[in-house]
Amino acid sequence: MQLTSPVKTRAGRCLAVTVAALGLATLSVPVHAEGTTLKVFGGSSLDQLAPRQAPEDQARIQKQVFDGFIADNPDVDAIEWDAQGPQANAIERLMTARLAEQEMDLIACPAFYTNGAYVRRGLVKPITDEIKPFQDRIDAAALGAFTINGKVYGVPISTLSTSTIFYNVDLFKKLDIPIPPTYDDLKAAVPKFEEAGIIPLLHQGANSPMWPMWYFETFSQASGDPIGATQAILAGDATFADPADVEAFALIKQWVDDGILSKDSLSVDQDGMRAAFASGKSAMYYGGTWEIPSLQQTVKDFQWGVFAFPKMPGTPGSPKHGGGADNGICVSSSIASDRLPAAISFIEYLTRPEVASLYLAPEQPIAASIKGVPSIEDDYAKELRADAFPNTIKFLDWIWPAEVSSATASAIAGVVGGEMTPEEAAASVQKTFDDLKAKGTWPPKDE
Repeated sequence: MQLTSPVKTRAGRCLAVTVAALGLATLSVPVHAEGTTLKVFGGSSLDQLAPRQAPEDQARIQKQVFDGFIADNPDVDAIEWDAQGPQANAIERLMTARLAEQEMDLIACPAFYTNGAYVRRGLVKPITDEIKPFQDRIDAAALGAFTINGKVYGVPISTLSTSTIFYNVDLFKKLDIPIPPTYDDLKAAVPKFEEAGIIPLLHQGANSPMWPMWYFETFSQASGDPIGATQAILAGDATFADPADVEAFALIKQWVDDGILSKDSLSVDQDGMRAAFASGKSAMYYGGTWEIPSLQQTVKDFQWGVFAFPKMPGTPGSPKHGGGADNGICVSSSIASDRLPAAISFIEYLTRPEVASLYLAPEQPIAASIKGVPSIEDDYAKELRADAFPNTIKFLDWIWPAEVSSATASAIAGVVGGEMTPEEAAASVQKTFDDLKAKGTWPPKDE
């Protein structure tokens, strides 16, 4: 679901609104000079370097980065970074440019599209061997977002997101709940929450694309290898109704049956979830690090904190959390061979800590894809870096067909509401996938 997937409604929503407000939709900042020009193509204005910065700051940062590279690489006289237009038209814009044989050496590549259309349509080439000399500068989990079937297709050049549980620290202390809690601790605390008249955990279930985040967590623990298992399903070597898939739905149901996840979540949207937490009506909610600005603005009467989605009893796999780097830089499959060294040199330059700090530090990151970039030192940030980020995997909806994302969201809502068994939920997702194959829309065809 490339236009309405969870990742688009999660981190992408806030970024898209910010960029639109700043008027970046048509910004393209080349460094002009005579001679060879290294060409970077981006499908939308969100694919600019430093996309979250105000136009004047973005232009200044780009010029500083580009000028520095050119000074170090006399064989390149200019860099043209052409990224413009709305995100919804990114693939169309890139495909149109390729069909017109527009020259492009590098592609500014969102992880979501890289894992889907860009690799499947052969728009980018693997660079596994080329980046080995400087791979140790790149956060391993961030690089994983651009690794498909063991091959690296892009280098992440952005801040990182992850998924976590936000909780009311003061309330947990008052009710004498261990911090961080195990799953059994949360289950044991339910009577305490009920006695205090507080909802244990409320989710934005009315915003259906947010439900699959729960599946990312539970399938990781049920399967032990969520990425490998998903790739096997998409290749036809397994199904969405296998035992681990059924167990993933059963584990979500367990949160409801044990009284932790409220069924009221089904009718609550993002604003309602945030308001209930900020007012003290709920003790926890599950979301991504993109929630932090809202928490900082709205929570005034208590201290909030984070803890990772806990290990559930009896599961074979370790906890893994959806997230990763949103933006990367890929090598175009159409690049001329004599221009490849310059393109790789530019990627290498972007991974130097002092250079990455130029375009990432202004965002005050919790964590960044390039090691050595200054990050904030708040307690929640330290906690996330210690536990959540090292166990972050790419969102599975970056790999799934869009229809599977929608089917999974509907199936989880059915399980939470008691209208579907875990077996029925898994079977419904597999039926959706079978229908795609029967219609000839999976595997996707190059256009």
